[in-house]
Amino acid sequence: MFDRHTVVFDTDIGHDLDDALALWVAAAVVADLIVVTNDETPNHDRARYARAFLDRIGRRDVPVVAGSALDGSEDRFVMHGHLPEARPVPTDVVNFLSHMCETSTDTIIWVGCGPVSNVAEFFLTCPHHIEQIEFTMQGGWLDHYRNPSKASHNPRMDPAAFGLVLRAAHRPRCVLSTHTNTPELAVGPDSPPLYTWLTAPDAPPWAGLVAANATEWFAHRPSSWMNDPVTLAAALGVPVAEFGTETVRIAADGRISRHPDGRVIEVSTGIDYTAAVTWLSEVLPLNPPPQ
Repeated sequence: MFDRHTVVFDTDIGHDLDDALALWVAAAVVADLIVVTNDETPNHDRARYARAFLDRIGRRDVPVVAGSALDGSEDRFVMHGHLPEARPVPTDVVNFLSHMCETSTDTIIWVGCGPVSNVAEFFLTCPHHIEQIEFTMQGGWLDHYRNPSKASHNPRMDPAAFGLVLRAAHRPRCVLSTHTNTPELAVGPDSPPLYTWLTAPDAPPWAGLVAANATEWFAHRPSSWMNDPVTLAAALGVPVAEFGTETVRIAADGRISRHPDGRVIEVSTGIDYTAAVTWLSEVLPLNPPPQ
């Protein structure tokens, strides 16, 4: 159990399956966990999903705060019609986290799994807490991406926030999409035994939420890359990724490129896929049982 620091898991859960699986892992391995949502819907559906899931797995102690909204968020939410009733959630990320920072001088590990709108608002409102935040996010690319004409998903959703956070954060780290969008980290409907386990008649009651997320996501895409679980692992210090220093310029659209007069950031230089899957399999049923 990771109990050295408070961990803020900042997620757009309810879209790509990897967010739900990352929350599942975080709830299992992080003692002092806070969940905030980004790209939130008008009804705070992402926070309601996270709240319901955490309550069902016995982590009622984990606070969930509904965070920032972006245009078109409902189109990026696949769980409509699948959400159970859930406890109310607070909706002011800045006040919640600023109070936490003011009552403790400890480092806060912030894991960015989605647009970084919440982080940008927090930095603008509470710049005196920036050095207290150890920020790791999923996203960005340097050398190659599946569509080089645009930034990867998370920076692209709120590029102004992405630019601000990379310039303001204290030693920011990016787990690049270059290294996570790979077959080695893909989970699909035929990936034994996860999806079979989730949809089995004897699966635990809480598994139904994740199963519905998986089914809806696989109707859109053939698989889900484990971007966010790997980013969580890297943020917690699990040795699954190597990092190096790059000096980059950050474009208005969220793309980053090397430039000698740019901002110094840390970026992933590679991922040990075997180590990553092995670590995730300690919580998730990713590997087939031995014959």
